[in-house]
Order: sequence, then structure tokens, then C-alpha cells
Amino acid sequence: MRLLVAVFLLMSSACGGMNVSADFDPAVDFGQFQTYDWGPQDALPTGDPRLDNNPFFDARVKAAVDSQLAARGIQRSSASPDLLVHYHASVEQRIDVYSVDRDRGYVTDTRFATEVREYEEGTLIVDVVIAETNKLGWRGWAQSDVGAVIDRPSAMEARIKESVGRMFERFPRSP
Repeated sequence: MRLLVAVFLLMSSACGGMNVSADFDPAVDFGQFQTYDWGPQDALPTGDPRLDNNPFFDARVKAAVDSQLAARGIQRSSASPDLLVHYHASVEQRIDVYSVDRDRGYVTDTRFATEVREYEEGTLIVDVVIAETNKLGWRGWAQSDVGAVIDRPSAMEARIKESVGRMFERFPRSP
């Protein structure tokens, strides 16, 4: 019974979890930056007509990033900003197949042997570019199942805030 519970928890976390990470140039002193502005909008489509050219989605992403940068003391300014920020979002149809090894006797109930699940995987990437050099200084990304939230504006806004917040937990602190 413990194994069944463990398998269920593993399958649940694999399906509904959010993968978040970031990377940055360790040679850059992020403590020196005080201002940022938004760079040009992404010309690439998201792969989902519900998000492409959607001003509400764009505003939600920008508000979440604005909030995170402000919390780090970096203010938005269009007059010679230190940093330029850009994001890209995409949605792709995915299929996950989870299998349990019945041949080894781990599970005898065939109802738990295989599960096939289709879902919409959303990816959000946020880039922070050093304006003076036009080089990427930091990139954060998050991936999660967005099928349950993409058609619900308040749920989508909450997912965006969570994604961006978790990305920026990995934003470099000043030395």
C-alpha cells in the first residue's frame, strides 16, 4: 500500500509541478544596476492563439517582473536604463506516459500500471540584458501545465506571479 501511495504522489507531482530555474553570468555585479526598461516585444508566436498578441497576458507578465525587480531596488526608467528586460512564452501540447513495473511485482493492480496524460505545457523565459554591452546577464525560466489556468484570467495571473517569483528567487544578489 505504501508503494501505491508513493507512486501516486510521484505521478501527481510529475504532472502538476512547476520546473523553475535560472542562470547568470557570475562576472556581472548585479548590485550596480539601479534601472531597467522593457526591450522590444518578442516577435515569436507562443504557439497558442489565446496568448498571441494578448495585451492582458503581456500586462500580467510585465507586472509580475516589474514587482520582482522593484523588490530588489531596481526601478523602471526609459532614460538610459542599466538593464533591458525581455520575455518569451510558449505553449505546447505534451503527452506523458507513466508506467509501473508490474513484472517485478511492485504493483499487482493493473489499474495503476500505466497512465497516459495529455496536457498543455507552458514555458515562460525572462531575460535580463546589460544595456551597455547588450549581453545577456541573467535568464530565468519556468515550465508547468497551464491547461487548467489558461482560460481563467485570475488563475493565470496567479500562475504567472508564482512562476516569476520563483525565477527571481534565483536572481543574483549584490556581493
